[in-house]
Amino acid sequence: MNIILFLKKTTLYQNMADAQLKQVSQDMVTRRYTQGAIIFNEGDPGEVLYMIQSGQVRIFIHGLDGSENSVILFGRPGDIFGELAVIDGLPRSATAAALDDTVLLTINRETFRRHMRHMPQLAYNFMQELTRRVRYNTQQMNSLTSLPVSQRLARQLVELAQDYGRVTHEGVTIHIPLTQQHLASLIGATRESINKCLRDFRQRNWILVNHGRITILDPDALRARTAI
Repeated sequence: MNIILFLKKTTLYQNMADAQLKQVSQDMVTRRYTQGAIIFNEGDPGEVLYMIQSGQVRIFIHGLDGSENSVILFGRPGDIFGELAVIDGLPRSATAAALDDTVLLTINRETFRRHMRHMPQLAYNFMQELTRRVRYNTQQMNSLTSLPVSQRLARQLVELAQDYGRVTHEGVTIHIPLTQQHLASLIGATRESINKCLRDFRQRNWILVNHGRITILDPDALRARTAI
């Protein structure tokens, strides 16, 4: 894949000159991870910014009881993660794992900082990315503290379909391999409650679950459930 053409389509590198993108691309390293591979662990040195070229990544933290609590999923080409390392250089605050075979473009923290000093558009784009991330996290926190499990799950499925959905003859299939435990940790629920809600959604013909993939059959019904 032509890296410059790819970068042009991402929000982080939008509206930048070809010469600038060429400089950035020359400092990038491509890394490949098989499904289930750990990209970095909580506590590792934070020295690299990651961008998804293909595949999916799950960010999670470990609870005091050893359980895994998902923070966010990434699966769109151009999604970035590990961005806190660019800001503070502190150890990783979470663990990242490949949900599928994944290809990442990486760039060293100091190199990326140098590019931002010389490329104001890149610095502006990066701030925009951080702003969106803060807004998303705030919305998620409000959801976790104020909505019952069925509403949180309906909202999460709608968001995943919007971000990672592929239209099929049956509906919109979320193209990320999700277990019930993944969904539970994403919305702060138990696996048992997720199982119950998914069963209810299936009985109402709102969703279809097949080989670990969830297909949205009735997105309007799910949206309506989030407003109850």
